[in-house]
Amino acid sequence: MIMLINIIFLVLILRLSFEKRIIESVLKKDWPVLLAVQHILFWVIFTFVNVYFYISFVAFPDSIYCIIIALMSNAAIYYISFNKLVPEFYITRNYAQYILYTILIFVVFSLTRILIEPGLTGGQPAKIEQGLLFIFIYTSHGICILVSSLLGISKHKFMIEHDLVLLESIKKEADMNLLKSKVNPHFLLNTLNNIYAIGDNINELQSQSVLNLSQLLQYTIYETDHKRISISKELQMIRALTGLYQLKHGHLLDISFGFTDQDWMDEVEIPPAVFLTLYENALKHSAIGNDPLAWIKVDIAMEKDKLLFSVRNSISGLGEVNVHYEYKGIGLTLIRQLMNIEMGPDHYALQTDAINDTYCATLTLKL
Repeated sequence: MIMLINIIFLVLILRLSFEKRIIESVLKKDWPVLLAVQHILFWVIFTFVNVYFYISFVAFPDSIYCIIIALMSNAAIYYISFNKLVPEFYITRNYAQYILYTILIFVVFSLTRILIEPGLTGGQPAKIEQGLLFIFIYTSHGICILVSSLLGISKHKFMIEHDLVLLESIKKEADMNLLKSKVNPHFLLNTLNNIYAIGDNINELQSQSVLNLSQLLQYTIYETDHKRISISKELQMIRALTGLYQLKHGHLLDISFGFTDQDWMDEVEIPPAVFLTLYENALKHSAIGNDPLAWIKVDIAMEKDKLLFSVRNSISGLGEVNVHYEYKGIGLTLIRQLMNIEMGPDHYALQTDAINDTYCATLTLKL
């Protein structure tokens, strides 16, 4: 009967620990609570079984001594297995050492109880046979090892799942910050004011400016939700942003594109906003529109299985602190983070160089 109760409880623990739906629901709340509840449930039932066994077969007060010895030895086994053997050997895949030390603590604690408890029950009427006592000792120790090991593994599983959920949340947040790379609302407001200030007599310029702005907004709201975007769309947004800058500053900025549209640009896809952010950095550091000597050049080329995108710009003599930047991205750090996640560190290279008065950022992608 005792064996049956423990086995049923063990099966319930197994089912509860590795049920995917329960894990997912717990991760949304607090997974340590579930582990604590499992510990408590086990020890409530386990203590009840031990108390019932010794009270039934051993007279008072020796039954109390036996209960104390049994619970202390099992608690020690439980603690060692849960906090030492599982995390230090099983989780690290040192299975031979895990099995060796598990057998060792089982033998040591079992022999200790076998030497002590018969002396406490020896003077009692023949209510308990030594064979039954030994079976109970072995069974209780075995179940303690099994349950503590199972809960230790379950804890590790919960921690991994929890870390994955946390990392996914961090990744999504970083992706959101990068992919949406928002145009500053003040810049949008100023641009709209510039568009309306042009007047009704310059309809073509006004309509083109509105088109550029709407393309950027559409890109920010819709396209950046995708994991991949075609290079042609990314370049289209760079041109749209360039058009808005040209409009704002009222003169022809020295921005050149050393490439022409090609068919492969519609087929090759990259994570959104990567090229756009590199271009935005060039707008910022060159102080174009504020520094009359500022210039930017954008190049893209396909070389066998590699894609090269580079942005070169002049380094402004005005100094970054004195320049008012209306457009702000999330920088090179998150580009690297995003590329590490989306493509892997071995499938891209981002190189930046500052030589004399020229700054160059080159992104190489292995396709």
